[in-house]
This record gives sequence, structure tokens and C-alpha cells, in this order.
Amino acid sequence: MATTPTATNETGRLKRKFNPYQHAFHAARRRRTAKGRRAFTRLGLFAGRRGGKTDAGGIAAAEEAGVPESLGWCCAPSYPELHDYVLPAVLQAMPRHWLIPGKDGYSAQHSELRLRNGARIGFRSLDDPERGRGPGLDWAWIDEGRKIAQKAWDTLQPALLDKRGVCWLTTSPNAFDWCYKRFWLPAQLGEPGYWACKYKTAVNPAIDLDELEHQRLSMDPKWFQQEYEADFLSFAGTIYDYEEVERQILRPASSAFDLARIRKMVPEWPRIDSSRLVFFGLDPGSDHPFAGILCLQIDEHLIAIGEHLRRNDTIANHVASFQRLLARWNPDRPFEPESWAIDRAARQWQIEFQQAPFHIMTQAAPNDVIGGINRVHKWLTLNRLWFVEDLVPRTIEQMHGYVWDERNYDAMGRAIREAPKKENDDLPDALRYLLMIQSEPEIDVGASGVRDLKDFDESVRWAVERMRRCNAIELEAAEAAGYDDEDPAQFHVIEGDIGMGEFYQEAA
Repeated sequence: MATTPTATNETGRLKRKFNPYQHAFHAARRRRTAKGRRAFTRLGLFAGRRGGKTDAGGIAAAEEAGVPESLGWCCAPSYPELHDYVLPAVLQAMPRHWLIPGKDGYSAQHSELRLRNGARIGFRSLDDPERGRGPGLDWAWIDEGRKIAQKAWDTLQPALLDKRGVCWLTTSPNAFDWCYKRFWLPAQLGEPGYWACKYKTAVNPAIDLDELEHQRLSMDPKWFQQEYEADFLSFAGTIYDYEEVERQILRPASSAFDLARIRKMVPEWPRIDSSRLVFFGLDPGSDHPFAGILCLQIDEHLIAIGEHLRRNDTIANHVASFQRLLARWNPDRPFEPESWAIDRAARQWQIEFQQAPFHIMTQAAPNDVIGGINRVHKWLTLNRLWFVEDLVPRTIEQMHGYVWDERNYDAMGRAIREAPKKENDDLPDALRYLLMIQSEPEIDVGASGVRDLKDFDESVRWAVERMRRCNAIELEAAEAAGYDDEDPAQFHVIEGDIGMGEFYQEAA
């Protein structure tokens, strides 16, 4: 047995600088329905490193322990992290007079804190998922869920069942892990009982922004994006390169440069004239989220300005959501899409859309997955496809998380065929269908008749320039041999690897 810890809140008052996301988190956790039940029983607080998420979790735990005779658990990836971060966060938020003094207040052997009101707080390490088993809980807090196995959450969750207990997760993002799938995504899809938010390290008012900028300049951009910007990113196997998507994101709300850039394309921004052309891409589904994406056409460009992502809903509610998107800028004269693109295989959905009262005539798009992905790549490479960050955040998130399926191999370990993983694919698929019914983007070769490569990535530019040199050498050799391109009978094979020989010669 051990005495009650002394590092507690002596005054019972907390002084914290205002953080709007932490404030929203506490408000959501406290919210009740008209019948007195919790509005949300699963809450996720995702933040960048040093964003103050553990501090917010400790305040929530102390507040929940104010309910007499309640039982809750504070969980962490290991006992050292419980001791170093979680227990201090709870004690700093808890008034000292709540604690039972002496050996009856805190048991180090059982890692349990007892309060005067009969409430108990257990501190559990989930390094072993089986430690998630236990009695019925009124609440649970999981800190740094990214370091904890999904099985630990699956084991712990039944303990909250009989009391309809609440659980909140505080963590930094770690790609599209179980924290994303079990806490973030359901909240994004509007599933009842789920709530989540995420914010950047810079939002924490206690952070030195100059030091943060130093960190940004000294580390890999993708790593900074995940660790400090709190973005969900995949680091391997992505279908669309991170930079390929990032350079096409417009942030007019926070960047004067991007505001000028989008106004060059849409002079009336942030308004959009109702006479402009728009297109809608649809990826319907009953066993996966129904996705839709709205794109605005400006000359040869398409700008994604709206998205829809919802699971387990009626077709009427989906259509109502589409109509709200189309009327967002012009309520009195909503956009009328030039076309509604949909998967050619979704015949039943096409029939339902064209029936009364919807009367939406969809256009079947080829379901050529690899061809569609290549089409999206082409639009991105030619800088013809854009995403407005605050209007299509989930589309950007899924474009970053769209990955190849690594399990697509036979028993001998040989690749069967290239195929995307069926995760984070709903909005990318809707975009793919939309682009598959568009005309192929034309490449402007200019007066010289040769495509200007200045906008391409350096590695792509080098490869194209090398190919041009190889073709020029082969053409010169063919002409020297007397080849007449109007007489196919004179065609002959030019022996030797001219391209590689020229490459090694240059390298030497």
C-alpha cells in the first residue's frame, strides 16, 4: 500500500489558456440528450505533438470521477507512461480535498485511486491487450492510442457495455490505424454517439511558434505533417504521391497566395456564379459509405468544391445532401450538374436515381480501376485538378490514404494484379468516375510542338528528356540506314541498346 500522491490540485481551480478544440471536446463529453443520456459515448481528441491532449484527458477523468460511486479507468501504452503523464494529468486537475488521505487513498499495488465520494479510478497499462478485461466501467480514457494494439480496445470495449459507459481517446495520428477507423471515421460519417476533432500543435497557446518553425525546417515534411499538423497520412504504398496531391490543394482561407490563385480562375470567389458548369461523381454503396464529389469546371481545370460521405442512410437523404451542396452558393438558383457520373456496375442505383421524385439521370462511367487511377494521375500531373481544402477535407484525407493492396499475391508470393486496398477509397472512386466521363486532358505543346516540361517533377522531366534523346538517336540511325517511314516494308530493327549506351556515356 502507499500514501496518497501529493502532486494534486491544492486550490481546486484550474487556469488554462483557451484552446477552442479542447473546449469543444469537454462540451461534447458533457452534452446530454433530452432524456438525460449522453449525446456521445465515443470521443476522439486527435492533436499534434505537445498539443495538450493529455492535459485535456486528465481534466475529463477528474470531472467524471466527481460522480459518486463511479468506476473509471485511465489507460496508457505502458506503466512508465501512466506514471509520467497520465497520473500527473489526473492529479493536477483534481481538488486535493476529494482524495482520501493516507494508505486508503491510493494503492500502488492495484494502481487505484479512491475518492471520498466512493468513486474509484484505476490506472491500466494496455501493453498486454488482456489487461483490458475487467469489471463494468462508467468511463475509460485511452491516452496515446496510436501506441496501443487494436485488440486492447476490442478487449476493453465490452467493459463499457452494461453501464453505457463513455470512452475518450487522446492521441496523435498514426496513419490510418485503428484509432482512425474506430473513433475518427465513424464521427466523420455522423454515426450516432461518435464525436471527434483534430488540431495542430500550433493551436496550443503554450507552444513557442518560433521553435515549432525550427522543427518544421529540420524534419521530413510528411513526418511534420503527421506529428505536428495532426494529419492522417500513409507513408508507404500510396497510390497518389503525397506531394502530387499537396501541390494541387488550394487554401484560400489561410493563404493570400492561394486566394489570388483561385480568384484568377474564379474572379467572383468566394461566390460562384450559378451559370458555371459543375459535375457530380458518385460512388454509391450500402456496405460501405456512399460518396459524392462536386467539381467546378473552369476552362481546362476542375476544382473540387464539395463532398458527401455518409453510411447507412436512405437514398432520399443522400439526394437531399446533394441538393444542399448544389445550393450552397446560390440558394435561389442551385447548380444543375452537366452530368452525374456513377459506376457502370451500379445498375440498381441508376434506376432508383432516375425514378420520381429524384429524376437524376446518371451517366455510367467505365469501372476500369487502373485506367481510372491513371486518368486521375494525368489530371494531377498536368495541374488541371484542384482541391479546396476547407470544402473537401475528407477527399484530401482519403487521397493521401489511398494505398495499394499488399496482400494481392498468390501462394508463391507472386503479384496477381495491381489493385487498390478497399479502404479510404470511397471519395477517390467518386472522383475517378467523374474524370472517366470527361474528355482526356489535352497537353499544350506550344508553338515548338514540344511539351514544356518545366512544371514536371525533376525525376519525371529527366526521364522524358532522356527518352527524347534516345528517340532522336534512333531516328538519326534509321534515316542513315535509308528507312522510309512511308514504306513499312523497309522497316528494320536497329540493334544495340542505344539509350543505355548514351546514358552511360553521359554519366562517364
